[in-house]
Amino acid sequence: MQEEIEITVENKLVTEKRDLNVYHHSTQSAHIISHNSSITLPLGTNLEKDYLHISVVKGPGYLEDNCLINLPSWADFDFTSKESVTGISITHSHEQSGGRIIVKIPPGPPSWELKITRPTRLDSNAQFMEKRDYVVIGDG
Repeated sequence: MQEEIEITVENKLVTEKRDLNVYHHSTQSAHIISHNSSITLPLGTNLEKDYLHISVVKGPGYLEDNCLINLPSWADFDFTSKESVTGISITHSHEQSGGRIIVKIPPGPPSWELKITRPTRLDSNAQFMEKRDYVVIGDG
């Protein structure tokens, strides 16, 4: 049996101070996280069909600055955008990002969604997976 992994989602959106919506599938619970707040949730495996779904709560106006999402390098994720957004970049480098994945989203409407799952099979990079890990979403 694999050990439980906890993911802390941090909202560091300073410029717009928008809320984040975090849905945890295994508990079927939804949480709204305000600016400069966080929530920690357990993340099961893909076999357990567990995932975290994260999106920016819509509000008046566009996001005025780049948005950076900082993810653990071991995470499986699916990033989607409802709007046609150009300029999104995804960087994964153990040396440059401390073993993290960085998603950079240009300014615009808060129309993206991120689904994070835990891999079912851990490979040789499993040493990077911590018992507790984090996702930070903030201005770039």
